[in-house]
Amino acid sequence: MHSLNELATALEQPSKPFAQWQPQHCGELPIVIDQQGDWFYSGSKINRITMVKLFASVLCKEQDAFYLKTPIEKIAISVHDAPFIIVNWRFEMTEQGQVLCCVDNLQRTWLVTCDQPLIVQDYQGNDVPYLQLPYGCSARVSRSVFYQWAEIAQADKQGYFIQSAGKHFYLNV
Repeated sequence: MHSLNELATALEQPSKPFAQWQPQHCGELPIVIDQQGDWFYSGSKINRITMVKLFASVLCKEQDAFYLKTPIEKIAISVHDAPFIIVNWRFEMTEQGQVLCCVDNLQRTWLVTCDQPLIVQDYQGNDVPYLQLPYGCSARVSRSVFYQWAEIAQADKQGYFIQSAGKHFYLNV
């Protein structure tokens, strides 16, 4: 059985030193991430998943704007809601107990922990959970995943929750 840190390290995407990168803002690219997490360039959908993953690896949010950020340039892009969608999930057993592993629409796995909590936000007039990701990004939990979680959620005085790494993460406000 692995520890939570070992599992996180095994799943970790190569990290970018965004805090060390202080490039000049170079304008805006006609890249849009729509509400379904699909990426478009000048109105055409980017179908090459490797290209989307490359762009996603340098995506960050700073002061309510999204950027593709490298050591030499920072270019604004448009994001309609959250840049990623949680489309699947599973539990992994660790020394700290069960950990909820969420899979996004780019097939990357994220752990629900205190560092990457679930928060509830308004989406089209409904309270919807979002997973907070590194560098100011987030992933909206898809409706199908939310319904699956609703079936296994536990309840207390604060509401319905999923337990991950020994902590309660609420599915309602």
